[in-house]
Amino acid sequence: MRELAGASRRRALRIIGGLGAAGALTAVAGGLETSPPVGDDLSPSEPVSRSAVSPVVRENARAGAAAFRLRGPRRANEATGQLAGYADRTSVAVGEEITFHVSVAPAQDYQISVYRLGHYGGAGARLVASSPWLAGQTQAPPAVDPTTRLVRCAWSPGWRLRIPRDQVSGYHLALLRSAAGVHWWIPFVVRNPAPCSAGLVVIPTSTYQAYNRWPADGRTGASLYYGYDATGRWVNAARARAVSHDRPYGGGGLPGQAVGDVAFVRWAEEQGYDLTYATSEDLHTGRVVPHQHRVVVFAGHDEYWSAEMRAAVTTARDRGTSLVFLAPNNCYWRIRYEAGDRTVECAKSHRRKGHPAPPTCRWRIADSPEQKLIGVQYVSVVDGVAPLVVRTSGHWFWADAGVADGDEIRGLVWGEADQLMPGVPEPAAVERSLLADSPFTHAGRAYRQHTHLYQAHSGAWVFAAGTFGWTRALRDPAGPGTSPGDPRIQQATRNLLDRLFVGAGPTTAPAADPSS
Repeated sequence: MRELAGASRRRALRIIGGLGAAGALTAVAGGLETSPPVGDDLSPSEPVSRSAVSPVVRENARAGAAAFRLRGPRRANEATGQLAGYADRTSVAVGEEITFHVSVAPAQDYQISVYRLGHYGGAGARLVASSPWLAGQTQAPPAVDPTTRLVRCAWSPGWRLRIPRDQVSGYHLALLRSAAGVHWWIPFVVRNPAPCSAGLVVIPTSTYQAYNRWPADGRTGASLYYGYDATGRWVNAARARAVSHDRPYGGGGLPGQAVGDVAFVRWAEEQGYDLTYATSEDLHTGRVVPHQHRVVVFAGHDEYWSAEMRAAVTTARDRGTSLVFLAPNNCYWRIRYEAGDRTVECAKSHRRKGHPAPPTCRWRIADSPEQKLIGVQYVSVVDGVAPLVVRTSGHWFWADAGVADGDEIRGLVWGEADQLMPGVPEPAAVERSLLADSPFTHAGRAYRQHTHLYQAHSGAWVFAAGTFGWTRALRDPAGPGTSPGDPRIQQATRNLLDRLFVGAGPTTAPAADPSS
């Protein structure tokens, strides 16, 4: 009975967590349906009034799109330009318009269906808007800057969608469908400009674009990593030095790095956490202010940060806002924005001895290693898959997870890994805990992966999972929401977020921390 009561209380705390955050937080957005949540998120025995239920809980009580699948639609041929599209912004505020730019070859009608991602009883998304059938056209090929190899489209605008003022902030996907039956995705975020939630989830659109290789035509496409040489080979020497949001994402329109974000969104909204959403560009421009929230979550691979982004997040930590990093290799490259916030510039320059750091380089060679903020930093690519090895199992983070020191959670360490790096400055902290210490190899060399937690003097907690496997253990991002995940990682993540969402809220700024 005590265990059941504890679980019920934790659910209630997640639901009402936003009510104590700094500023006047509204529990229910005007105009939303008032039907009670489904399942046991809010049972009559729980001491929570309906007026205290967050917009995310009410939103996920609505009927989902039962046939929704991320990998189900037949993808358009990218090389021939069969169908593709992009939006005129990475995020749109409620009450504003977003415009879609679409090309169809050969010219034919197409339709756009817009979904909001979430749990929705396991469906994984809800259909929130649909266009009529629209007359499509074949748009001009992209222009390529001969100096930076930036690929940019100047396509004429198509359908414009005005976001209702009562729409709940979230991660959205627009699905393009042509008369020929092929499909393409366009991701975007709906944000609420008011500080109306305890938690802010930042979608790493700057990193999405850094990896974008559209169009994969053997000639034109280029990312910040590779491009096509004269023979059509995909080589580093032909990489771009800048990339534009004015082009579709390759691979069917859904960035490969999005899987971690999708997995977290589905799991976190199932738990009922009080969340709103934003993108890298919102963080850069100040359209969102992270210290107005209790927690900021970076669920996906968030590698490319501007100076403005880092300053805003550091200020938030120093004012008591907790930070959660659920993937490795964050804040690695320092970038600049141009053309407003539509172009991401990163020449990836090296620092010459005796010279100041170039404007777009690794943060660590600019005398600001990411470990000073996050507590750990990127160490290496991982060969294959290695287990996560539990450490400090008596910490509250691992409570009720059923683990002991040395236990191995298989399949969690893969892709890339973070480590608490010796000899690198660490943030000033009240306490630090190494929660996992996992050996792995790359190119025959031994490394360690670390999951790390520290508490800053402001009271903020900063958590770093240090591996790409963490969000996959919460929820399968591709399925309709049926993956059971790993109960140990799910419990540990609930322990973390429950504490952060209901702990002491952001405070006034303390004295500057000289170590950060």
